[in-house]
Amino acid sequence: MQKLRNKYLPIFTIISIFIFFSFGCSNTPQELPIPAAPAAPAKELIYPKKSPVQPTTPAPAAPAAPAAPAKIALPETANIKQDTHTHTQITPNPKNIPSNKKNIRPSNFPLSIVDREGNEVVFEGAPDRIVAFDAAAVETIFAIGQGHRVIATHDYVSYPPEVDSVAKVGDAFNMDIEAIVNLEPDLVYIFYPTFKEQLENAGLKVLLIKTIDDDFQKTADIFRMWGSITDATDEAEALATDFEYRVNSIKNMLSPFNAGPKVFQDVGGLWTPGNNTLVGNVFKTLKLQNVAHDVEGYAQFSPEMLIERNPQYIIASYSDSISPDDKFKDITAVRNGAVIIPSDDFLSISGPRFILGVEELAKTIYPGLWKR
Repeated sequence: MQKLRNKYLPIFTIISIFIFFSFGCSNTPQELPIPAAPAAPAKELIYPKKSPVQPTTPAPAAPAAPAAPAKIALPETANIKQDTHTHTQITPNPKNIPSNKKNIRPSNFPLSIVDREGNEVVFEGAPDRIVAFDAAAVETIFAIGQGHRVIATHDYVSYPPEVDSVAKVGDAFNMDIEAIVNLEPDLVYIFYPTFKEQLENAGLKVLLIKTIDDDFQKTADIFRMWGSITDATDEAEALATDFEYRVNSIKNMLSPFNAGPKVFQDVGGLWTPGNNTLVGNVFKTLKLQNVAHDVEGYAQFSPEMLIERNPQYIIASYSDSISPDDKFKDITAVRNGAVIIPSDDFLSISGPRFILGVEELAKTIYPGLWKR
């Protein structure tokens, strides 16, 4: 029991951060089929060496003068643009080159990224010593083969396994500024601003990017951002393209339908995601009807409200969060044994494994559509 609760600690962390910084068709739709029993969980993710759809990449040219740089599409809170000044070409690290082919899209430095507050953060080259205070960032950097650059993170980061040997410099709410300064990083990545001023006053380069909460497909653009920062653009593009391909495959499969079953996610204590959350966006993509449709961000349901809204599926954080409670016995999801326990914390971290959680949920609720 304790182990299961610890596994979903990142989910509770996300909710706590949200609370801390936030408080302040009339026609009957064609419904998707509802299975009698859940399907098997998704298989473990193996980071793809190649994307199912490989991007077309023209051979590089060597212009006499710098041409207008190609813009990289990123979420509006994290824009990348190329510096138009003359710069020296950086030779890619051989470790970054997959399958004995040269990096055909090397990053162009100096590189400028617009952070969450509208400030430009300029990179003269790929940072060698990164403190990544975010689980999704750590997973992404490792997934594109640049994990050797990560020198520290926080206590709640547990994937990939290699991160066990990386220094921990705080938890999700507290940073050990002195320890970070002593590590002499050339980049500190954060996703909320509490410690930004302290870090910058200590002379550190800080990149603050807002956590994606409105469209999980933007995750692919964050992969590309890290590829540009670490000069691993090929690996990042393959990862991003694979992510987009898998999302589009799900969308195409569900395109003939308008509405699926009603769902509720309990991330602990009947706290649940509504609008402007990653999971809420996943529900929309999967044509699921979120019973928390009138909630902005995260909110806590009362037992009476959950009973009244009567979801057909419940996604629970651990096995005894809802089902054993007798007052919930008449909820359709409980009565039909449709309380889903995800196989891992995929949907709590917006990194490369997030798509596994989306696929697992789709296969569990719509197994008849996933015959391969």
